[in-house]
Amino acid sequence: MFRSVWFGLLSAVAVFCSTDAYPADLKIASWNIGNLAGKPGIPLRGHARDEAEYQHIRDIVAKVAPDVIGLQEMGSIESARAVLSDEYEIVFETRCLENATQCKEDVGDIFTAIAYKKSLGTPNEVQVPELAVMHTSECAGDAPRPVRGGVGLEFDRNGKKVVILSVHLKASCKNNSAETSADQKDDCATLMKQVDVLLDWIKKERQGGKTVIVAGDFNRQLIDHNDNVAAKFKAADGGIRFEPTQRECWASFPNRGSAIISAANAKFPEIAAAGGRPLPYSPKSNSKIDYFVISGDGPFASLASEQYPMGAEAKTTDFATDYLKTCTGTPNKFEDGSVLTFSEVEPSDHCPISMSLP
Repeated sequence: MFRSVWFGLLSAVAVFCSTDAYPADLKIASWNIGNLAGKPGIPLRGHARDEAEYQHIRDIVAKVAPDVIGLQEMGSIESARAVLSDEYEIVFETRCLENATQCKEDVGDIFTAIAYKKSLGTPNEVQVPELAVMHTSECAGDAPRPVRGGVGLEFDRNGKKVVILSVHLKASCKNNSAETSADQKDDCATLMKQVDVLLDWIKKERQGGKTVIVAGDFNRQLIDHNDNVAAKFKAADGGIRFEPTQRECWASFPNRGSAIISAANAKFPEIAAAGGRPLPYSPKSNSKIDYFVISGDGPFASLASEQYPMGAEAKTTDFATDYLKTCTGTPNKFEDGSVLTFSEVEPSDHCPISMSLP
């Protein structure tokens, strides 16, 4: 009798632990939250938020309800903790952990992180510092600097190993035409180096029999027709997938273009003096640069992925905060005379993406 009850209890505990550690579908998300400082009211790279905006970010994370979430543009562990509940453990890239504060406080830079629910157990931490390649700017006076590294987690899921890596590749090379632009050649050279590192890493992980999910801000429109970077991924793995494929998250977002132009003309008369005109930046231009890049033999035919519909919730909070400059600080005009002009969008100028892994 006692033995029977004992084994029954053991079985119940085993079922409970299995259900807790391995949900039927693993919900994975990724979000570039955009220069998130450790505290409200403190600027990071010129961007400060109030407590209501931090709460908005928390509310969106709660709605997405991920088991695992890749995070980009974090100032420190403090910034990630400010928007994630205590049910999550947080892991940062090596570059942050080795900075002056050991990632405990902001240092004026941005970093990549990943978080997971404690109920998933203790996955193996994965660091890819090689992704933090040195970027050499077109501006002669700028010292070379490292870009963002990768950080991830390895899970044993249903008898198979799954690796989820959070990344944030170099900005300003979002399509093929950027590769021949004089202003963007340096950015594209750095992004291509990162892509090569990433492809080598994926190859090694796949050789180990693992399913690989790279989540984050690729700063590249991989689902564009004949994109060169997408072609490199596909040449390495013909079955590789870029998710989500539908991009409607900013459909209802009001650009406020006229208000931004008016603010820019008032704040930055040097644009007109240089023969230029303000061109309002829109977060819609970021709608196709965040992805899950998936390489593996899993049951992906019915994989569900989506963007969180940010357009109805987001708003422009500060018009014309800066504009694109040349190396000497003058307005950097496109061929048509326009000068890209930036504004602050809350809660972020990126939409969260999510997927469910069967």
